[in-house]
Amino acid sequence: MHKIQKLLILPIIAFIFCVLPAAQAAAEPKLEISATGGFDNKVKHGHGLPLTITVTNSGDAFSGDLVIDYSETYATGAALVLPVEIGSGETKTLELTLSGFSDQYMYNSSNFKMFHFYEGGWENGKSLDYKGNKSLKINMFDQMTNFIVTLSNSADRVKAITNVNVQSGPFGAGKQIIHLGQRKDFIFPSDQEAWAAADYMIIDEYVLSDLSEEQQAAILGWVQNGGIAVIGASENTVAEMGLLGSHLPLKLSTERITIAPEFFTEHSNGSKFNEPVSVFEAEATEGSNSILTGPGSVIAASKSVGNGLILQTAFSIGDEPLSTQPGYANFLSELLKKVSKPMTNTNYMHGQSIKESMVWEVGNVNELFQSFKINTPVIVGVIVLYILIVGPLMYLLLKRKDKREHAWWIIPVISIITSIAIFAYGAKDRLVKPQIQQTSLLEVNEDGSLSGYYMESLLSNKSGEFSFVAPKETNMTASLQSGFQMMSDGGSFQKAVLEPSANQSTLTLRNVGYWSVNSILGQSFIEDAGKLAVDLTVENETVKGTITNGFPFSLKEVSIWAGSKFIELGDLAPNATLNVNEKLGSAIMPPAGTGYAMNSYNNMGPLKADELTEARKNSAIRMSAAFVGASNEPAIVAYTEDAIIPVELEGQRVDMSAVNVILQTFKPETIMSGDFILPATSLDHELTAANSGGYFEPMDVSRLEWYLEQGDYSMKWNVPENMPLQGVSWTELQVVNTSSNSSITVQVKNVKTNEFEEVLQGKRHTIKDNVQDYITADGQIELLIHKDMANGDQYTKLPEVRLKGAVQ
Repeated sequence: MHKIQKLLILPIIAFIFCVLPAAQAAAEPKLEISATGGFDNKVKHGHGLPLTITVTNSGDAFSGDLVIDYSETYATGAALVLPVEIGSGETKTLELTLSGFSDQYMYNSSNFKMFHFYEGGWENGKSLDYKGNKSLKINMFDQMTNFIVTLSNSADRVKAITNVNVQSGPFGAGKQIIHLGQRKDFIFPSDQEAWAAADYMIIDEYVLSDLSEEQQAAILGWVQNGGIAVIGASENTVAEMGLLGSHLPLKLSTERITIAPEFFTEHSNGSKFNEPVSVFEAEATEGSNSILTGPGSVIAASKSVGNGLILQTAFSIGDEPLSTQPGYANFLSELLKKVSKPMTNTNYMHGQSIKESMVWEVGNVNELFQSFKINTPVIVGVIVLYILIVGPLMYLLLKRKDKREHAWWIIPVISIITSIAIFAYGAKDRLVKPQIQQTSLLEVNEDGSLSGYYMESLLSNKSGEFSFVAPKETNMTASLQSGFQMMSDGGSFQKAVLEPSANQSTLTLRNVGYWSVNSILGQSFIEDAGKLAVDLTVENETVKGTITNGFPFSLKEVSIWAGSKFIELGDLAPNATLNVNEKLGSAIMPPAGTGYAMNSYNNMGPLKADELTEARKNSAIRMSAAFVGASNEPAIVAYTEDAIIPVELEGQRVDMSAVNVILQTFKPETIMSGDFILPATSLDHELTAANSGGYFEPMDVSRLEWYLEQGDYSMKWNVPENMPLQGVSWTELQVVNTSSNSSITVQVKNVKTNEFEEVLQGKRHTIKDNVQDYITADGQIELLIHKDMANGDQYTKLPEVRLKGAVQ
């Protein structure tokens, strides 16, 4: 009987063990995910993007976290965490933003999963499998590609944008036209970072005020962080533009005037206009710049908004007959050139974004802490003293006391005490509190705000997790090069987790080692921070005037950055004024960064502890050349030791060391008389491909060294904007070709005939007759360079330009 019972029990037990797991599995959520990202599925490497995720649950209810594992660049990244609750049989669509995106994991690992579900939370929850997209399937474009977004009710109204030539840059950069106005399924982001890939936003009779306030604020924030919004005129532009309406550069009248076609032909690089154009009478608002003025009215004006600007026209961009004129695309191209920031080697260092470059350029010095320094004489002295004590002194003392049998415990005790003393001496700065070094480069905007990039390096006093908190205007990501192993299993999720909320974000560094260094970095926008009041005049090769500190913090080592030269002026307390009277050595003040060699820390020798602050400051200045390189203006540069970046380590007191570089460009008044010479170092230059197929890459711009493929390239030399061109008579133009080979031929543009003329072969080509025919009214000289790759060598030394003139 007992045997029969045992035989019956065994199958029952086996059945239970088989059924229970299946029942538990059946009780789990059954999730399926689909994801799309970018604009029309187009994403720019290293830039933010909108992300739409649709999750369908055909199983039991799910409550937990969705973890999105991604890298912003090849050197930065963090996993984004979103709390998600999805009921049984429910479908939920999530609209969110990634602050940057690269293809690092997607193309290096076929098994990489970008999306993860953790039931109960990412810290200790259970990982669930799902169906659908494991990662984003997108079209990735180089970060130098120009993204032009249009907002119009009809794509036909903005079809001329397709033929617009925008400022091109190195690495074969092109453009992408993205018509979002007609996309009925497009949901406008509520986060400014989602628009980061857009370079221009063309708005033509589109009512932005119909969007939510958060969506409008995202567009305004995108402008404040460097975007260019181009707005056409309408009957009620101010109301239609919503939050942008208070920043418009034009005040439109209800009256219209008619402009002759010849006016538009004149401003279209010679392209023909056949019909007159009706425009609104307009005047520039306060703080705006009139960039195109017609008979009796301003036709177009721009206004700086933070680090970006708004360009507004007195006509509707898509109205006929203007939009159907054969020269209209060229007219828009010339208009955009007046507000575009030229792309130079300083914008992207050998194809890297600023964030990625900061990991190497700033991180290499910011991750060196003064507490790393070991006082060698003290340590050697302690060791020598120890040897003397446990050796002859101990022997003589114990022998005299006849206590040599106690040596067995005295020597170990002395050894332990000595070891503890050495450890305490070396660790005295690392035990109690973590240390943070904050280094940033911040540009002062016209409205008194600060915008730029920062890095914070943490020297931990323990192992575990460290959480940083920042407001929504400051984004955060982790350096994947410090304290981490690149491309390890699990991607960014094992290194850092980002948890956003309505007003702030929290970035948690995971698996931080004891006494290890880890870094976070990102962009920051600080509103109403203040600015410098700069009143400087250049006369007789001397700069004179005053600089007043309008910031609430002290500035150290205030300097004028002109060309490759730094004129040191001293420190400046809040509300204090510096009187300036310094020899400049030239008739005009050249733009900051011209001829400035951006040598990285990697080429420097070992640093001493007292040199670290200066090295951190210099690393930020090298990076700040990305800002000044496009301004064509000199700058005031200084740094503050106040920790002004609004990023805090949560729940812990820290030892903070800050080196925040402040950069503000300015336009000095220039008084000139008599003869003068403008060397190449006084002029700003930009290089673009003359055809769409040209590929070029900077090698050392300060030495005019580039890599060029076969093709034609346009090189434009610009007289500094602060030079008064009225009354200047040009007497000589030199084109100097210092190239050691004959792989390039050079032509110079005659602006009077609109033709390029060949520059004679040789080191120096001099023009002394009718020099003004080769220089535009705003002081630009254009060279056309043909690169011949017959010898297979891409290396190219570009020609330089020198000018002579006289002021009546």
